Amino acid sequence: MRMILAAHGRYAQEVLNSANMVYGVIEGLDTVTFLPGENVETLKRKYQEILSGYGPDEEVLFLVDLFGGSPYNAAFETVVMEERMDVITGLSLPMILEAAELRELEPGIKASEMYEKLDTTSYAKSCKALLKETEENQKEEDEL
Repeated sequence: MRMILAAHGRYAQEVLNSANMVYGVIEGLDTVTFLPGENVETLKRKYQEILSGYGPDEEVLFLVDLFGGSPYNAAFETVVMEERMDVITGLSLPMILEAAELRELEPGIKASEMYEKLDTTSYAKSCKALLKETEENQKEEDEL
């Protein structure tokens, strides 16, 4: 599976740089920047340029920053009729690390299966655990 990171500004490239520091070089992953003055059409052209270098049957997963933002909208328009492609929002360093690990552990995983797999990983659980722990600590402090 190939992955394309896309976000506002240079965030996608910088979060990939961080992921490579933690994980080691992550192969099969491209980044797209979205700079001031660009639009959805610009992003779609950038996506198509990257996709033209992939095999016609390769699974492709877009990891984008914000639901409803231009990187998401362009990715959605790109993948809407493609069963081998999907889009997940909420791009972050832990997400990339987990996605890279899942891709290695399950080489045949489909892009459409990745969301459910990411939702059950330690990345997702740690976010929830932190919130729960914070709520429990606040309750204890309120009781004192």
